Amino acid sequence: MTYLAEPLCRCGNEPWIHRGMLRTTATSGRFRCPETLHCLHGTTVEDGRIADHWRNVPGECPWIGTKVTDRPRCACGRGPWIKLRHLRLFTRKHLTGPVVSLSCPGLCPGPRVAVHDHHICDHPRDNDTRCPWSGTRIAPVGIAPPLFVSGPRSD
Repeated sequence: MTYLAEPLCRCGNEPWIHRGMLRTTATSGRFRCPETLHCLHGTTVEDGRIADHWRNVPGECPWIGTKVTDRPRCACGRGPWIKLRHLRLFTRKHLTGPVVSLSCPGLCPGPRVAVHDHHICDHPRDNDTRCPWSGTRIAPVGIAPPLFVSGPRSD
């Protein structure tokens, strides 16, 4: 059995994306949160992470705190990865198996994007551009936080 060596740059320690994966908004310095249906006002990147931002529904945004780099590859040549926790709309094989399709976090048109071997399949962002989320690895860890929950209860 072949094992991949532990990355030297520690890119596997936490999920990360690069700036090219975020869509800009009309407001300078702001980006559309990948969970755009619930984060309508966009977000910023502060200290290399997606900043806390306003949501139009109560509940935690799973993207807050996600590391954002300037390069599409880490120092050891690996691409970005996210956790299943980041995704709200996806389909699993036989309900509990691996993810087989999802709504692209890059806000690409079309209903679903295929997922193969835990990686988002190559797909177009528009007629001329490959989506920068293509090839992103999805670690099958966690579920998205619940919507319409304002915070932990204090009993």
